[in-house]
Amino acid sequence: MKIKTHVLPGGRLPQRQTKGAIGFDVYLRAVVSADEMSTENPLLRRTLFDFMSISDDPHIVQTTERKLVWRMEPGESVLVGIGFTAEMHFPTFYWVAPRSGLASKYGITVTNAPGTVDPDYRGEAGVLVYNRSGETFDLTHNMRIAQIIFQQALIPELQITQDPNEFETSERGTGGFGSTGIR
Repeated sequence: MKIKTHVLPGGRLPQRQTKGAIGFDVYLRAVVSADEMSTENPLLRRTLFDFMSISDDPHIVQTTERKLVWRMEPGESVLVGIGFTAEMHFPTFYWVAPRSGLASKYGITVTNAPGTVDPDYRGEAGVLVYNRSGETFDLTHNMRIAQIIFQQALIPELQITQDPNEFETSERGTGGFGSTGIR
């Protein structure tokens, strides 16, 4: 299967880190607006911070290495663009998922996970990054921020019944929320 991709200015192509990896790591291009699109490029959300331009925003910090970062406070959430667009054909789509190392080592996770990117979407996907730790965390340009997992969807034909008693019985029945135990 081939999926056409376009790398956006400041972005990177998703990459598998090993031959056995299913997920493709995606890279942080910019901190972006959740509700405004760019006036220059309709594929992009409005850029709030591009990691090159300093402003008076208190999140933008210059490190001792003279690198610009977006400093996330504990409990803060921010939307970031992942630097590419894709053309997928139905029923192929991808899910955005957290990276386990960021979650386990730094308490950084993706709150819209799994985020579903449908085959007819042509814009840059956004990743909602959340700092669940008690420490600040610096987002840097091109850091591996999440992973995407390509899938193919099953699209069933839904058949309506008038009575749920028409369903076949099962051993579990209506048991849920831990009804099968933890061991």
